[in-house]
Amino acid sequence: MHELFLISQVFIICYKEFRDYIKKTLVGHSVKPYMKHKEIAIIVELLERKKPKNCLEWGAGYSTYYFPKYLEKDALWISIEHNEYWAKAIKHIIAPNAKIYYIPPNNYPWTDEHNDGSYADLKDYVEFPKSLDIKFDFILIDGRARKDCLIHALDLLNSGGVVVLHDANRKYYLNPCKLYRYQALFIDHRKDSGGLWIGSKDLDINTILDIKKHRAIWQKLASFEKMLGI
Repeated sequence: MHELFLISQVFIICYKEFRDYIKKTLVGHSVKPYMKHKEIAIIVELLERKKPKNCLEWGAGYSTYYFPKYLEKDALWISIEHNEYWAKAIKHIIAPNAKIYYIPPNNYPWTDEHNDGSYADLKDYVEFPKSLDIKFDFILIDGRARKDCLIHALDLLNSGGVVVLHDANRKYYLNPCKLYRYQALFIDHRKDSGGLWIGSKDLDINTILDIKKHRAIWQKLASFEKMLGI
């Protein structure tokens, strides 16, 4: 009983602190990315402080609808999607400053051991952004062949550009992260989903993200989330 009381107190403190922090992220939005609020809050802070002009996303979804709302009016959000049906569905709800490119896989079923899609399976999907001849200030990797997208993202970044990898709890994604000089990693008890990695080749992440604050929030939520299995 004493342990449950302590957990409830941690939750109350965490909730009060976190409520105001994410309020501006959630108010007015009935559709949000398939991410925890603590993950969305980090990405929103990066967008609001970085103010990127050109953004790239591998893997379209509700994020393609949600995050462009935090960009400047003249900014552009480009999403690359391998699933034709999903690309068409999301295209109907996105803002004018977002654009989706459907790039079919080179091979299916996937041939890699993690069922994520290998470079050979998704070569056109991974390489397509290069054909746009655009340098990006912000890149979100949340689709297929994420390790290969991480590698290719390095050459697509503007000076001071930032890359975010979702589902960083999947450790097999993280090997290419060593290519980036500056990094921040947020992981929790989940093994197959969730977690964020943020990287840049030439920008200290601390200058655009309050890492200490976010780590404190994640730590306060940890016991409660693990207890509920969420």
